[in-house]
Amino acid sequence: MPHIFPRPLLFLPVILLTLLLGGAWLLLKDVPPEPSPSDVQRGALPPGAETAVALRTTVPVWVEAVGEVRPRGETAVSAQVQAEVRRVLVRPGQRVRRGDPLLELDDRELQARLAQGRHDLVAMGSALKRAQQGREKAQAAFDLARAEFGRIEVLHTQGAAAVQELDQARAAFLAARAEDGQAEHSIQELKAQQSRLEQRIQELTVALGHTTITASEDGIIARRSVEPGDVVQPGRTLLLLHSPDLRLEVQAPERFHHLLTPGAEFTARVDALNREFPVIVDEVEPGASTDSRTFLVKLVPPATDPEDLGTTDIATTHLRPGMFVRLHIPVHVEPVVLVDARTVLRVGQLELVAVIRDDATYALRHLRLGRAHDEMVEVLSGLEGGERLWLHPAP
Repeated sequence: MPHIFPRPLLFLPVILLTLLLGGAWLLLKDVPPEPSPSDVQRGALPPGAETAVALRTTVPVWVEAVGEVRPRGETAVSAQVQAEVRRVLVRPGQRVRRGDPLLELDDRELQARLAQGRHDLVAMGSALKRAQQGREKAQAAFDLARAEFGRIEVLHTQGAAAVQELDQARAAFLAARAEDGQAEHSIQELKAQQSRLEQRIQELTVALGHTTITASEDGIIARRSVEPGDVVQPGRTLLLLHSPDLRLEVQAPERFHHLLTPGAEFTARVDALNREFPVIVDEVEPGASTDSRTFLVKLVPPATDPEDLGTTDIATTHLRPGMFVRLHIPVHVEPVVLVDARTVLRVGQLELVAVIRDDATYALRHLRLGRAHDEMVEVLSGLEGGERLWLHPAP
């Protein structure tokens, strides 16, 4: 006889299964979905939080050419005479104008030699005057002897003068002529000495002018290698004068020679100032270096507002000769994701952003960042673009 279960017991398993499923639903209904593998923390977005959007755009890809800031002109200031330095009137970094005194040399020896030369010139003038007077006397005696010799010669021809008288007149004539020639020679010698003295005085006057060394052009004292008391030699560099106009000199790879033409505009960066500014190609050397396979390019900042870094006036900027420069040469563009740099939260060596979800919560997501673009920063991985981000995420 078969065993028959009561009817209520047949529904007991169904009731138990229904209770179990209902309890599980009640326990799991408030559990959030699994976070993204790159999300490291979740939370509720605070009221009034500012947001920004991750942008998907394109940026130029560029190669880098390095160089330095250089003055447009460089002048080595040296002495023209050997003398002791009396005073140095400038210091490095000082701006000077053309004609401004830079150094003063001891001129006492030159002054003494010049005074002696002038004294000798006066004495030479007196000796020349006496020589000219002596020549006048010798010339008068010569004229008299020549007339006497002519008269005696005529008388001798007529038989009215003896041979002895003729010989005496000839001898006197020859002696007077020799004396006149000697007087003329002495005058010419004295004039030559006078000319040499005048030339020497002129040289000493010029040398005396070189004892005060002045600036040959406007510029800035870049280096000083002399002190008072030093004895300087002609040709030795005492000061280095830089032109106030600056330009950038970079070594660019030869394969980009066709891009760097005079007048072309580029962007340069000075790491010491943490600034980028526009530059214009000024000169390009046509020949490349056989060692580095690069060629020299000279660029100038455009003359703009004096408060701007790009001005060429060194007195109103922070650019200085010798600063390291990077020239950006764009070659093509590529797509990137950019985010506002203020959205990035740095925790130790981690870089995170707070991605806002549809349910007004946020998730901290780890990123890998690339280059900075002004106020934006490039995202290499972690975002696709279009995400809303918390502008000032809290740690």
